[in-house]
Amino acid sequence: MSVARAYANALFQAAQSAAADLDEAEKELQEFVSAVELRKEAKIALYGPLVPAKEKVELVSAIVKKAEYSKLTSDFLMLLARKNRLGVLNRVREEFSSIRIEAQGGVSGRLVSAEALGAAELETLVKAFSTKLGKPITFRTFVDPALVAGVKVTVNGVTYDGTLRVQLERLRDEVSRKNHDEQAGHA
Repeated sequence: MSVARAYANALFQAAQSAAADLDEAEKELQEFVSAVELRKEAKIALYGPLVPAKEKVELVSAIVKKAEYSKLTSDFLMLLARKNRLGVLNRVREEFSSIRIEAQGGVSGRLVSAEALGAAELETLVKAFSTKLGKPITFRTFVDPALVAGVKVTVNGVTYDGTLRVQLERLRDEVSRKNHDEQAGHA
């Protein structure tokens, strides 16, 4: 189990024990990550190795007070600051979301597309993969323009690659195979 998964699991269990609002905890984690990601100075201070843990704790304390986060989220972020683990916070947030989905009988996947998908396209993929897997699925979506076209989906460690590059490679292999078979037949 990764460090991020272990922390996410601990947060999930603490939230359940305290009957805390899981939606609120996830929303607050996302807000904190987004706020830090938008400010280069905050990223350096909180995620980097140069600022001592004590100063990170003070900074996190000021942020959570100003944002009026729940006690659960505030305590969790302070713990990460004390342990000098804020650098894995974005991954913790992703793992927390996955653990929530799994606890509800679903599965979390990663969907990478060449350009942002519309709601209808995403819903079509969600339905198709939910049917294929026999479980509800939630995708974390990412855009990678290097794909040119198509999508790449990873669920439970299995990747379904429908990108243009892979389709062209399959076509090339098929043409090469047919050409090789024809040449072998004439020999």
